[in-house]
Amino acid sequence: MSQIVRLKDIVVRFYTYEGVVKALEKVNLFVKKGETLGLVGETGCGKTMTGLSIFNLIPSPGRIEGGEVLFRTKEGRIKNLLSLDEAGLQRIRGAEISMIFQEPSASLNPVYTIGDQVSEVFLTHREKALLKNTIKKIDEELQESKGELLKRFILRFEKNIYERIMRNKDPLLIRILNKIPLIRRYRRRLEAEAKKQAISLLRDLGIPDPERVADMYPYELSGGMQQRAVIAMALACNPVLLVADEPTTSLDVTIQARILELIRELKRRFDTTVLFITHDLGVIAEMCDRVAVMYAGNVVEIADVKEIFRNPLHPYTKALMESIPQPGKEYKTIRGVVPNLINPPSGCRFHPRCPQAVEICAEKRPELLEIRKDHFVACHLYDGEER
Repeated sequence: MSQIVRLKDIVVRFYTYEGVVKALEKVNLFVKKGETLGLVGETGCGKTMTGLSIFNLIPSPGRIEGGEVLFRTKEGRIKNLLSLDEAGLQRIRGAEISMIFQEPSASLNPVYTIGDQVSEVFLTHREKALLKNTIKKIDEELQESKGELLKRFILRFEKNIYERIMRNKDPLLIRILNKIPLIRRYRRRLEAEAKKQAISLLRDLGIPDPERVADMYPYELSGGMQQRAVIAMALACNPVLLVADEPTTSLDVTIQARILELIRELKRRFDTTVLFITHDLGVIAEMCDRVAVMYAGNVVEIADVKEIFRNPLHPYTKALMESIPQPGKEYKTIRGVVPNLINPPSGCRFHPRCPQAVEICAEKRPELLEIRKDHFVACHLYDGEER
């Protein structure tokens, strides 16, 4: 199975007044085509930063200081997203990789309607498809307007404009047309077609009365409906990779179940690969094919979801599993506290809390190694180091 994206030795630093936050330390991760990879760990372990690094969208004052993000495009080309300029990234963001953010209300612009915001994705990334549909409609209008010479002249003129834009997307031509009020209607045709596509997508997402919802503002919708609108924006261009950053955290339990089922159904329908970020092991068990466990900016274990639950190898993964409340078993917590990433522990960052730590754990950072087939662990207990 081919890999859609591979993160190699990603290093992220945040430069603050208190010091340098070592947020990600040589993160290695890959996502296979068609799978759902879960990324799990405690709050502050770097899950969201890992997802944002794929988009090269680390917020200020942070920056990516090392590594590669190798992405396989729809054409099958491998590109290092960290080496692209902003124009190159804009062509890929939204069109080939999309993200569902944790807080839907923060992802939507409060002064634009839902229909306008979903339409904007189509206008930005699928203009060629919109142009084809518009030209087709003009041809239909030409067939119906026989004998109306003025109307046919205007329609042929519009068709010529669309065809020229589709052939070479002449920026000078577009700028000139946008200055002429009488001819600017060409843009309105595209916007109308994008609105139609947006309403169709909202209907596919199970939103009742999508025509009405498309004319509503974000504050008029519930949290669950807002999240569906955000998912519509993420899926508008049928992306190769969808990054879902805790998409159900701010929703109540019943809406959570609907959103999770919606993501599963859309994954099947659009053949989308998903990176699912969460701290909920129950959601991981339900949604994912493989799991990557993170701790303090490091990936410590990657394996098939059944293997992780049946046979966790890293001490931190074991502690996570033991912290899940179970009937008839004593509830266990992980001793100690999450480290301060301005001054993280040396060697393995988990060693101050690890019940199996030995001397080398404080001296050397363990590498992520394949201990069994498709089961990767970063722990000195399995790397063959002499102790």
